[in-house]
Order: sequence, then C-alpha cells, then structure tokens
Amino acid sequence: MVIINTNTDAKQIREVFAQRLKEIREERGFSQEDVGRMAGLSKATISKYEAASHPPKLIHATAIAEALNVGFSYLIGFTDNRYVQETNTITELFLSLPDEGKKELLNFARYLAEKAKNQE
Repeated sequence: MVIINTNTDAKQIREVFAQRLKEIREERGFSQEDVGRMAGLSKATISKYEAASHPPKLIHATAIAEALNVGFSYLIGFTDNRYVQETNTITELFLSLPDEGKKELLNFARYLAEKAKNQE
C-alpha cells in the first residue's frame, strides 16, 4: 500500500483516497448515496472521488472520514492504521477509569485477544 509522504504527487493522493473510500464503503455495505448523505455530500461527489477524477477537498475528506468512522490520516494515505479514532476512544475511556476499572478492562482485553488468537 502506498503511504503518502512529501514526495507523493496529487494523483497518488487521489488514487489512495479513491481506493480506500470505495473499499470501506463496500465493506460496510453502503451505497455512494448513503456515504454522501452521512457526510453531507452528493452521490455525484462521492462517485467522482471514488473514480479519482477529482482531488478530495479537505473539508469533504474530513466529513467522509467521520461518516465512515475511520481516521482521516488513513483515508488520505498518511497511515495504514484505519482505526485511529477507535484507538483514541479506547485510550480516553481507559484513562477515565479508576485503577480497579483499568485492571478489569486490561483483563477483558487480554481475554478477547487470547480468544481471537485461539480461533485462528
């Protein structure tokens, strides 16, 4: 996967954004119209972005990332970590807990990780 950096051109940014937008939209079973409605954009705008025919406006890319609940940095190709928002939410929740709650959450997370590992 292409990670965007200072040497990346506008065409690569459009292509990464288009590919990731379409991939996430399809994984979640949304139509272009659904994503447009959730982000406050038209179906035509989503279609143009998925076709990589237009560069995403910053405000549109941000709205789409929020609508799809993925990190903006992931959507535009700055990172491969799709779940930045979820990671931040988990961290915030963890830090808001008293010490005993933190222990319980860690134990539960370890349990889930072990369960997932055993199912592979």
